[in-house]
Amino acid sequence: MNGIKKSIYNVFYKTSGVCFILFCTIDFLCAQEKGGVVDALVNAGYENVSREMGETEEVILFENSLWRVNGEGISEAIKIIETFPLIPGKGRRVVVLRNKIPQVSLLLHPDGTAGTRWNVSYELGDSWKKIHDREFANNSRWKADLVFYPQFSLRNQKFHKIYDVLFNIAPALEITPFRGTKIVGQVIIPVFNEFGALYDDVRPGYITVQQDFRIENVFLQATVGNFNQNRWGMDLSFFRPFTKGWLQYFAVKGGVGLTGSSYFVDWNWHYGPTKLFTWNVGGSYYNPQYNVLCEVRVEKFLAGDIGVRADMTRHFKRASIGFYVMKNDYDNLDGGFHFSILIPPMRYKRNRVRVTPARYFNLEYKAAGLFFNGKSYKTKPGQNKAEENFNPYYIKSQLQSN
Repeated sequence: MNGIKKSIYNVFYKTSGVCFILFCTIDFLCAQEKGGVVDALVNAGYENVSREMGETEEVILFENSLWRVNGEGISEAIKIIETFPLIPGKGRRVVVLRNKIPQVSLLLHPDGTAGTRWNVSYELGDSWKKIHDREFANNSRWKADLVFYPQFSLRNQKFHKIYDVLFNIAPALEITPFRGTKIVGQVIIPVFNEFGALYDDVRPGYITVQQDFRIENVFLQATVGNFNQNRWGMDLSFFRPFTKGWLQYFAVKGGVGLTGSSYFVDWNWHYGPTKLFTWNVGGSYYNPQYNVLCEVRVEKFLAGDIGVRADMTRHFKRASIGFYVMKNDYDNLDGGFHFSILIPPMRYKRNRVRVTPARYFNLEYKAAGLFFNGKSYKTKPGQNKAEENFNPYYIKSQLQSN
């Protein structure tokens, strides 16, 4: 009788242990499936967050709309993600979005070691494709930003005066209704003007609809609307980074535009037909040791001249500083420097409508100050090299510095 009792006791003891382990495993997987990491990222203020299990990877998507520096925002998100344990036997891939378009991914192998374990790349792998059409937590759809952009320009074209100065405040309402789509409406308010009567009035600035695409490793951007440099029309640009071998430091980029004249006087829009065709094509090299971007491009400018421009820009954590030289087929030679410096605060949460200053204060100084030649337009307010920097080597340097 005692033997029977002992046998029953042993069976119960062993099976209860197995059941305990099984229940703990189920609880762990259920907690993961309920999206603890998703909730943590959403509570921190990140948008377009999603998570799914692939065959070999756990895939997490998020968009940094919280931190004003992309590298810092990604680094802080990774700190949150790392507080959640890896699924046994699976890697972890984090895909960083911009307006729901994937930019780069960070891959953590199951056997990774602290410090150098995250592999940052433009490559996205195959697992992310299973969740990119799912519903996002803290969706950015129809959320808006009212952004106040400072506009500061210097012009050296008079013998009796060193500089003419122009300073405007240009608030812009920016809305993201659909994946990859941004609608911008801007008003320019003059504060100090020595550039002439054309710049005296309150007037519209950028009024655009922009759509971003990604096809494999090619990034495309199509824009229609009213641009700067008194142009309106349409523009298409592309960016193609390389990801394999020694070519991984290089990329090619270019674009074409079809525009007409556009300027406002006394709230009357004076415009011309969209018959001016412009284009540019070039390449870039990124030095990961010093976070230096070197670019060369050939461009047809707005005045019809064709020239070559070379830029060198060094990216710091909260600023980007560089210089350039340009020469066109009219033998005009120009050069100067440009910089983008972060405007505090460092982060801003967004509910439905967020009111903020611009992320960066931008300035480009031209030594020659050519009046007609060597000029091109931009398609969105605040466009600069710092805000658009999603280079994997730059992001990896920010992870290692925090």
